[in-house]
Amino acid sequence: MDRIRIVETVKMATVENEKITISLFGGGWPTNIGNSFIGLGSIHLLKTAIPNSKIHVVSGQSRWMFGMSRRSSKDKLLIRSARMLPKWMLRAAKRSMKDRLLKKVSSNVKYSFDLMNVIESDYAVFPGNALYEDFVKLYEPIFMKLKENRVKIIFVGAGGATYSDSEIIVVTKLLKTINPYAFISRDEQAFKNYEDLAQYSHNGIDCGFFVNDCFTPARLGLPRYVILNFDKHPEPKLNIKDKLIIRTHHSCWPNGLPKNHLSKPNTLISDLPDDYLNLYANTEELHSDRVHACVAALSFERPCKLYIDAFDELRASLLDKVGAMTIKDKLTYPDTKKIEKEKEKQIRFLSKIFATKE
Repeated sequence: MDRIRIVETVKMATVENEKITISLFGGGWPTNIGNSFIGLGSIHLLKTAIPNSKIHVVSGQSRWMFGMSRRSSKDKLLIRSARMLPKWMLRAAKRSMKDRLLKKVSSNVKYSFDLMNVIESDYAVFPGNALYEDFVKLYEPIFMKLKENRVKIIFVGAGGATYSDSEIIVVTKLLKTINPYAFISRDEQAFKNYEDLAQYSHNGIDCGFFVNDCFTPARLGLPRYVILNFDKHPEPKLNIKDKLIIRTHHSCWPNGLPKNHLSKPNTLISDLPDDYLNLYANTEELHSDRVHACVAALSFERPCKLYIDAFDELRASLLDKVGAMTIKDKLTYPDTKKIEKEKEKQIRFLSKIFATKE
């Protein structure tokens, strides 16, 4: 794929967009480093499609911390315990937990300062898991203020968590209210649910797949190695011989880390996405229960396998969009041509809508 040719073509289409200012909602790294892969990929996507724009990255971590401050260690234990239930009980258990935890959104959230609403920008971009019930309810005041300020709202590589009836109702209500300027999905289900609720829609992919275009991995002085990345489940028993095992964890928040995350050799827990990407880009193979660990590995043309339960089944469908349908069954190599083709289409779509005069 001739990436230089693609970028030059896009520049020709966007040469007049010299005064576009974009606020990008790109936080949440401390609780899940995989969010940083989405953020970095989103920035690259926007810079490529609209090269003369000014992009201001804003974190949503503050509102999340204020809003979730009443959740206790018992709540976290409840979520972990539920993963051990039989599959047929998971849906009801998750609905019960969601109802309970949403009621626990702290009144302290009113004290959070929302920088997104005071930056003077033409567009506000929300990537990733921005179309699920918890997110919509917690960040609704930000969306409403953006609408009031006549800022055009765009969702890129966006999707939900469960696509349950309750989630679809909540998200649909919000989208009808704010009337997004554009919507790019990250999986087929999200596109089918919400394609008619924005002025412009595109059946796209997760922004994490752009991370290989904006990050140059270091050369590592290591023997052949395999990555094990398990935050939610026990490590599987694998027949790995004559290879170094390196472990990573995406939950890097310093409080409440499980003891077993700190008790095995060659373990990396970091606050920098670079550390993870350097390892993922050079590994022989990756085994993980984190969707975005696999997204990063595939973007760097590394084989991987995903180990998930019913909680993450639908969210993992974003990997189907790039041809990795077998990733839950076996070690899967990326369909590089398909990934690059989808990325090119996403860049062209954004370039076109930003060049549209309204």
